[in-house]
Amino acid sequence: MGGKVFIPVLCLWVSISVQAQSSLPLKRSQLSFKSEKVKDANGDISHVKLGIYADGQRVQEFTYELEPPVDAEMAETIGTVSEEDINFDGYPDADIYLGYMGGFANNTRHEGLLWDEAQHRMVEAKGYGEIGEPQCEPEKKYIFTVLSSGPDHRVTTYYRWHGNKLVEYLTNTWAIEDDEYVDFTGLLNYPCYRFDTRLDGRIPTIIVFQKTDDDLVAGYIYYPRAKHPAPILIKGTAKRLGDTVSYSFEEHQPDGTVTGTMRLETPVEPDYFSPMNGTWTNPATGKQLTMANLKFSREMPKWFTRSALTP
Repeated sequence: MGGKVFIPVLCLWVSISVQAQSSLPLKRSQLSFKSEKVKDANGDISHVKLGIYADGQRVQEFTYELEPPVDAEMAETIGTVSEEDINFDGYPDADIYLGYMGGFANNTRHEGLLWDEAQHRMVEAKGYGEIGEPQCEPEKKYIFTVLSSGPDHRVTTYYRWHGNKLVEYLTNTWAIEDDEYVDFTGLLNYPCYRFDTRLDGRIPTIIVFQKTDDDLVAGYIYYPRAKHPAPILIKGTAKRLGDTVSYSFEEHQPDGTVTGTMRLETPVEPDYFSPMNGTWTNPATGKQLTMANLKFSREMPKWFTRSALTP
């Protein structure tokens, strides 16, 4: 399978806002949007200014820089605002289209603004502008985007909201000719973590889990070369130390017996190339095995379809 092709979003957030014209709280139904294209010295569109109005008066303004600038003749639809509920809270938000990125999948740039009912104003949709061509799935309450993964495969990345921040949830690589639908409904609204490793450099192992906002973690450990391979429950806690997270797990057999303990240290936001370390320990003998060649991803095994956390 070929390497994944990731297309970065090049739009820069420049921002800001002005205060509402009245001491009365704004209502979402009062708002309207008007975008203005700003040209540079060459006549290209370098910025988009988005004004937000209530009863004819501007109450907020956001500015987006286009990098590189876009030829004015190609910028007819840049700055178009779609009022849709992108965070699925029942209030219309705003998706701002910022242009075409190239000839690959996932090739349009967008920014987002969310209606904050508590603040009675639009706020930045953090993380939304970092993905290309976001597509909403209101029924399942996630946003997804599709990228190339070699000539015969695609990878779908799913995102879910945590407050005003869009967080990567999991990825799923699939063959173009494959029409199988993978249902992740049972994984709840918690980001998924996968770590592939070799215990002591010899024993291939897959560790998958999710973490709550209260730093409880639960998932499964899987030994592909076991005589009868099956996911084994793991439960534990996470502790943040600066830019690092330390995970502590116990490996629980179906009868409740603890057959292993684990420690895993990773960056708060790991990626495939992150430096990481970990150990697995036999609680009966004290024998410790190092987790070698640790690799992180959000590509979930097909057997991981139900969260081990309590909703």
